[in-house]
Amino acid sequence: MTVADVAPNPRPERSIDIFRRSAAWLDENLPPGWSMSSDRPRSPAAPNRLLITAPDGESVSYAIIARKGVLSGDVARIATELSDSDRGFVCAHYLSDPVRRQLDGHGISYADATGNVSLLATRPTIWVRNRGADADPWRGPGRPSGVLTGEPSERVVRALADYVGEMSVPELIRLSGTSTGAAYRVVEVLYERELLTRLPRGPITDVRWPHMLRAWAADRKPFPTRGFAAPGGLDELLARLEATGGDPGYAITGIGATDYAAPAVLELYADDVDAFASAMDLRPVDGGADVVVATPWSAVVFERMQYRNGLRCVAPAHAYADLAAGPFRHPDAAEYLLTTLTADEPAWRRPVRRAG
Repeated sequence: MTVADVAPNPRPERSIDIFRRSAAWLDENLPPGWSMSSDRPRSPAAPNRLLITAPDGESVSYAIIARKGVLSGDVARIATELSDSDRGFVCAHYLSDPVRRQLDGHGISYADATGNVSLLATRPTIWVRNRGADADPWRGPGRPSGVLTGEPSERVVRALADYVGEMSVPELIRLSGTSTGAAYRVVEVLYERELLTRLPRGPITDVRWPHMLRAWAADRKPFPTRGFAAPGGLDELLARLEATGGDPGYAITGIGATDYAAPAVLELYADDVDAFASAMDLRPVDGGADVVVATPWSAVVFERMQYRNGLRCVAPAHAYADLAAGPFRHPDAAEYLLTTLTADEPAWRRPVRRAG
């Protein structure tokens, strides 16, 4: 079976069309005597429930999760959103082999618009499998991989989080400092992952910034860190940092960039780790560090910073991403910060101001 055989039609974009194309493949592969039905919400939304009925009348219900795109990192979140007693049925325009394996591992049924199908239930007992395309038939040369890695992703994600308001892609390019091609690629990834809303050939109208930051944090490449001891303790180090006025360049992150708690370990970025350690008289240690310094992948960590008690800290969006995943991960502090940021967005998200 070739890709052309599987998906000769234009890629479905609306949730209802994604569901219909995927469900058609499922219906085609159901055993004789079995049937399927669903509720009928207002288009373009997909139905909420899928009902599969056996020849003897016994049925099983699935929660429908219709997405434009699903990545491996999304599957665990989908699984946690399902209750222990509920079954999920994921449908998308295309589900890659790694994503299908992840869904299988979580016991989640699925179908995509190319014919990849898996439906499982123990009562009534049913197991349906079909193989569709092995590659996304709608992904042309140069289309984005769907992963938020690299400096362009960092810059675009940070700009979309730091600023609020309708924003054209040219405005996003100006605010993020990203090249035109890279910005459009990252925007397409975010759109396909349903992390932003954009009018056709028009501006970005809405950003699901908490989900976007979590996805970015999960996708980022691990950044190198080094551990140090502050001979005079953290209080003395913080006083010295306040007195420097930001030279050498640093930005505190992690718990130290929030009011969650006093940090037992100070976590921060430095543009030159050796110069920073020398200026602050820090001593390298292999274990028991009370200062951890990271080398950033992008200088965006030093942009639009917040100042807390005279200290330079990363922007709130960056602090949340660091707390959500990576070497500075602290889930409780991340959720605390998320609650704080959600409750008072005007305190940290800047309105978009048009150039000129």
